[in-house]
Amino acid sequence: MKIKSYEKQYFAQLGAVMDKARMQELEAENLEPVFVAFRDAPYLDYLLSCKIYVALEDEKLMGFIGFKPGKIEFIYVDPNAQGRGIATKLMEKTLDELKRPVSLEVFTNNNRAKALYKKVWF
Repeated sequence: MKIKSYEKQYFAQLGAVMDKARMQELEAENLEPVFVAFRDAPYLDYLLSCKIYVALEDEKLMGFIGFKPGKIEFIYVDPNAQGRGIATKLMEKTLDELKRPVSLEVFTNNNRAKALYKKVWF
């Protein structure tokens, strides 16, 4: 697996991964009705203004992380690829670059994300 900077050629794959992973995240909170597809998201410009790293396996986008100075804005991994250390590698790459302190937000019932953040010292 390679971790590299986002390029426009990954836009469609990034959207597909985000839609699947975002729905999974919202389902855990019983918030499915507020789901908005990536292509229609009002926050799309903000998301793309972040520095983004993508995790690629044979040029297939498996996950991605976006951040700004001092804050991890989002991290999503394809649900079919979760549990393989992809999010950990994305977090490690990002935390190597960010100056402390670093903040992030997480849904109350997102236990998988909480376990990841604890693993990488949040």
